[in-house]
Amino acid sequence: MSFRGTVPDSKPLTSNAKLSDINYIMELPVISLKARRNSLHPWIFTRMIRHPQKRLPPGSLVEVISKEGTFLGRGIYNYKSNIGIRLLTENISEQMDKEFFFKKLEQAKTLREEILEIPKTSNSFRLVHGEADGLSGLIIDKFANIFVVEPYSAGYLGIMEWIVSSLQSLYPGARVVVRPDERIAAKEGADFSKAARAYPGPDSVGIKENFLAMTVNLKTGHKTGFFLDQRENRLTLSQYCRGKEVLDCFCYTGGFAISAMLAGAKSATAIDLDEKALETAQENARLNSVKVTFHHVNVFDHLRMIISKGMQADVVILDPAKLAGCTEEIRRAHRTYADINRLGMQAVRPGGILLTCSCSGLVSERDFLSILTRSAAEAGVVLQIFKITGASSDHPFSSIFPEGRYLKAVFARVFPHTKKGTTEEA
Repeated sequence: MSFRGTVPDSKPLTSNAKLSDINYIMELPVISLKARRNSLHPWIFTRMIRHPQKRLPPGSLVEVISKEGTFLGRGIYNYKSNIGIRLLTENISEQMDKEFFFKKLEQAKTLREEILEIPKTSNSFRLVHGEADGLSGLIIDKFANIFVVEPYSAGYLGIMEWIVSSLQSLYPGARVVVRPDERIAAKEGADFSKAARAYPGPDSVGIKENFLAMTVNLKTGHKTGFFLDQRENRLTLSQYCRGKEVLDCFCYTGGFAISAMLAGAKSATAIDLDEKALETAQENARLNSVKVTFHHVNVFDHLRMIISKGMQADVVILDPAKLAGCTEEIRRAHRTYADINRLGMQAVRPGGILLTCSCSGLVSERDFLSILTRSAAEAGVVLQIFKITGASSDHPFSSIFPEGRYLKAVFARVFPHTKKGTTEEA
């Protein structure tokens, strides 16, 4: 399957070219806009599109033109999705063929391996981070020699063979697993199960991350199975944990707590409400020959309990799951972040360290810091913020897609607030 075109010598390849100037061996369906596109953002929402009377299958590869007939780009079209078009290229000379996707994957590999040199310390990393790597709606994580593909767009279902063969060309001997999210499939209006059956995976895979060894559960794990975006933050936090008592909230499979123990922490307690994740976490603790106390409990309830008993830890980690997946959930997410951080701050021993995170892309860093300021006041503490980071470097973000910068990680020391005219023992 190939979509190759030629342009007469007298016509330069520019984004202002008309489609009538281009002769195609095989033409893509043409979708035009009914509203002016005023940004370079790769998403074009369905309300801006002049949808054809004859419906195209969800995820069709298409040409996109302006209302005046000017070439805008090529990408994925889905009339069932709020994101009606995901532009993959605005370069008129780039065709939607296997070579295009191979080059995108090759460029992604170059960043992680040649520029960032991640393989020197870890055998696992995010190979494709959606829009930042020019592949809107596609996530690919490398776990040792297994590549887990998580499509967020129906457009990758029809070309999955191209993606898989490209990965196997770049990584001979690699196994490719397709692990779609049922909620995304419902939003896309497409059946993702066929791709999942065509590319099944093992139950688990062992990985190395810095000095940490972990088992990634590919059957019950969230998303692709493991949160690689916290790799650098796990290493950073561990450096502050020697001789300390650590409390890891929303611990998932134990990455922060186990890293702390490997770095010489005095003790680590890890809590989560996901029983399957805790089973993997216990296996990971044994794998690293460290002792971590795991509790299957609601984090809010556990924090209230220890606060009521006057119990505190030297280091507290708060890393909850995404709280805002759409604009309607933002206000509730703000309240939840405020509650959990107020409790978390009260659980930190005076002068201790709090690492608090938000992976909700719809909650900005500015808003998150504002929430922390209010929570600190309500908790009767002052935060000494000394580091603000984000996702690991294999999760880049694009200047035309700032939403890709979703993770906020705030490192702070926590001190009791001493009101004027009173003295308190620090």
